[in-house]
Amino acid sequence: MEYDELDKHFIAPETISPFYGDIRIPRKLKKKVRKWCGEPFKRLTNAEALWYYMEKSNPNYKRFLIKQICQQ
Repeated sequence: MEYDELDKHFIAPETISPFYGDIRIPRKLKKKVRKWCGEPFKRLTNAEALWYYMEKSNPNYKRFLIKQICQQ
């Protein structure tokens, strides 16, 4: 997917950056994240684990969020 087309395909959440406060992960999503991250999950914060999971599961959405952070 082209960088310019990311705005057409995704919607930005209210809180974009993982670096503000603590993020609570729902139980079922936490199981998926733990499965993807493996052992490093124990050393990561919830926000860091979600960004790691997003990199593996949906890199285009992560690129979109990074683009939104840079535009703000």
